[in-house]
Amino acid sequence: MRYIRWLQFLLITGLSYLLFTGLLYAEIVINEVCYDPKGADSGYEWIELYNNGDSDINLQGAKILCGGRTFQQVYELPSFILRAHRFLLIGESQVLQAQLITSLGFQNGGSETDGIRYVSPDGTYTDTLLYDSPNTNNLPDDTGAPGTSFAPDVPEGYSLARIIDGLDTNDCELDFISESQPTPGLPNHRYIDYALITPEVFLSDSFWHYQVAVKNLSSFTTDVSANLNIFLDESSIAEYDVPIIAPGDSLLYAGLIPVEDESNHMVKFILHLIDDPDLTNNQCSFWLWESEPQPPVINEIMYNPLTGLQEWVEIYAIDSAPGDYILKDQAENQCLFSLPSSSGYFILCPNSDSFISQYPSCPSSAVLQSNGWTSLNNDGDSLYLFDEEQNLLDQMSYIGDNTHKGISLERYLTATQETKWRYCLNETGSTPGLPNSQNPPFPQFTGTLHISGSPCNPQKGENINIYYKLNSTQSYVVCYVYDRQGRKVRVLADNLKVSSEGNLSWDGKDASGKYLPRGLYIISWKSKAQDGGKILNRQFSVVLYH
Repeated sequence: MRYIRWLQFLLITGLSYLLFTGLLYAEIVINEVCYDPKGADSGYEWIELYNNGDSDINLQGAKILCGGRTFQQVYELPSFILRAHRFLLIGESQVLQAQLITSLGFQNGGSETDGIRYVSPDGTYTDTLLYDSPNTNNLPDDTGAPGTSFAPDVPEGYSLARIIDGLDTNDCELDFISESQPTPGLPNHRYIDYALITPEVFLSDSFWHYQVAVKNLSSFTTDVSANLNIFLDESSIAEYDVPIIAPGDSLLYAGLIPVEDESNHMVKFILHLIDDPDLTNNQCSFWLWESEPQPPVINEIMYNPLTGLQEWVEIYAIDSAPGDYILKDQAENQCLFSLPSSSGYFILCPNSDSFISQYPSCPSSAVLQSNGWTSLNNDGDSLYLFDEEQNLLDQMSYIGDNTHKGISLERYLTATQETKWRYCLNETGSTPGLPNSQNPPFPQFTGTLHISGSPCNPQKGENINIYYKLNSTQSYVVCYVYDRQGRKVRVLADNLKVSSEGNLSWDGKDASGKYLPRGLYIISWKSKAQDGGKILNRQFSVVLYH
């Protein structure tokens, strides 16, 4: 009888131990970390653990590791019972509310991935927090493979906090946010994240339309006060009160855009939500246009005229561009002039009356009297064209050649739409006020462009599509993606020859095929017809969220 009871005791004890240890370690997660306190880090760093299970757990023998090049142990926990659904704050000497005191020495991020890891007493379970990128040292995540999902590198005085206490999806990017108001030893702020997804602006039946969805990206719902505003330039054209949205669900909003002219306009979507931790996915904008107005350009110069004739510079106004302009040379000498409200070729010279008599083939209406003059050096010089607000519009440089005295330099375009300069081929030596002898055409450009897909909230596997409709049968396109620091992160097209209609797609990856971090990006578009023409320039704001 005693033998049977002893077996029963061993069996019950063993099962209890197995059940206890089986549940034990998977219930402890890193819940909040402050690795870069304000001021000096020493003495002020802390880490908060959370027991998300229903049982009390003894953490004796558990370890905290810090990762830079590799993970290194910084602390082994003593005997400590962490109650179910409670917090444990481990801090350095100056963290007054800490329950356990030790030195930590966490990495501050900055240029590559760093990490913090909790290891269970028996070493079978880990919870790993990786932050910042790129992961050049291949720090492993909880699978043992090099991590590919990273929490952000937070500013000084901020913490990394789980969006929901204890909720662990094993995706650091989704689980953690940058917290400006840390809560050491206390519940994290309960945020809810609504985002704009799949916004579109498109032309249909001669009317501009918009549509956009609001999605609840959180794993929970709560009472919220949210509204969606849609602006045309600075005027509100629609406002919606956004109701409570279930986790993972979305609501679609659509309407007409009251555009009554052919000017360029901006449509902006703005979502307002109290306590939304991620505002990068709450706003986006689109340009509406039928044609891209182009600034005037330097088109022809006479820097070494025949004896008795004067120097001159020809400006080509591609569009109607009335206003005041400045032409400067390399020595900062300048002349001021005004363009009329018409397109065409215009001549700048020291003496307009003398010029008209010297060049009778040039229309007198094209000759402008400049205020001042930039003397053109025969051995070489540079010219810069500015608007009245000192914005640089165009520039050119040349090296002089005395063998071409009395012959002008003309602007022309290569087959790939690159601007070049070469000497005039006309028998008179120049073509002031008239098309160049190289005959670079400047046809009027019309076209439409819009972006769709999921530009404000693309998930992994979703594409952002740039749809275009151009008036030329063949065009060259340059399309780059930049981050918010202005760094080029992806080339979508580089002098790509395209037909009149189609689309380019971006999958949210960089040039190496890796998904870029969440955040704001700029897509820059430039296109030009194969046979010359106006350059179409546009930029789109895109926010990655994955």
